[in-house]
Amino acid sequence: MRGKREIAALIPIVIVAMLNVKCSNGFGISSFGKANTDPPKPASTTTPPARPCTRQAECAGISSSSCVRTHYDPTTRCLCGDNQPPVNGQCDSQTKALYHACANSDECNDGLICGTPNITGTAPAHLRVHAPQDKICLCDAENGFVEKEHTCSDADILKTSLVAIFVVSCIRKILAN
Repeated sequence: MRGKREIAALIPIVIVAMLNVKCSNGFGISSFGKANTDPPKPASTTTPPARPCTRQAECAGISSSSCVRTHYDPTTRCLCGDNQPPVNGQCDSQTKALYHACANSDECNDGLICGTPNITGTAPAHLRVHAPQDKICLCDAENGFVEKEHTCSDADILKTSLVAIFVVSCIRKILAN
């Protein structure tokens, strides 16, 4: 009697496993004479990379672009304020990210201010593309934003994360008891 129950319990598992097996050419099914009913694949829409630059002046012909380096590309390029390549020589982004040329802080993203970078002989290469008098979007250190790996980390976010971790661990302790 016990053997029949075990077999009866295995039958649904075997049926489900068989239904999940997809047919392939290995099972002797041929696609000879099959009409191609697959929809056409769209053309690749990847944007070409922006042109490389070594000085901010090289990007002057592209409105609202800056010679910047991002965390995902080791080459400085003429990029729009959102770190995307210009489309047909134009930038549509309204605000600017870290290291982009600016005239005032209103042009920079939240957590950034427009200021003069500290360009010395030991400054990173991605900052040396700017002239000493150029103003760029920098992390707003006075409000707790600190530069790390080409981005600004927010001290408030870190505090909020720590509070969230504390609250979750307290709730887990309460539920465990």
